[in-house]
Amino acid sequence: MTQETIKTNITEAEEIFCFYKKNKKGSFMASLIDTIFKGDKKNQAKIAKGYPELVGVIQRYGNEKGYWSNLVDRWNKEYPLLKLYA
Repeated sequence: MTQETIKTNITEAEEIFCFYKKNKKGSFMASLIDTIFKGDKKNQAKIAKGYPELVGVIQRYGNEKGYWSNLVDRWNKEYPLLKLYA
């Protein structure tokens, strides 16, 4: 089974965000995520034209009750050696 055929419950954008939370993202993505967090809705919408999934993850993180703990659970099942905590 190749890496491409392995099904995961974590999207690429969620994976990027989780690595960011672990301080393990490159400077571009870390800066982009910081900018999304700082941006108002209008500027987040502009960033979403290029990174819609990532903006969606960050908006869900900030607004959807239970999303972060659910993502942490899914992350810890997928990456047991890179534990995250809610």
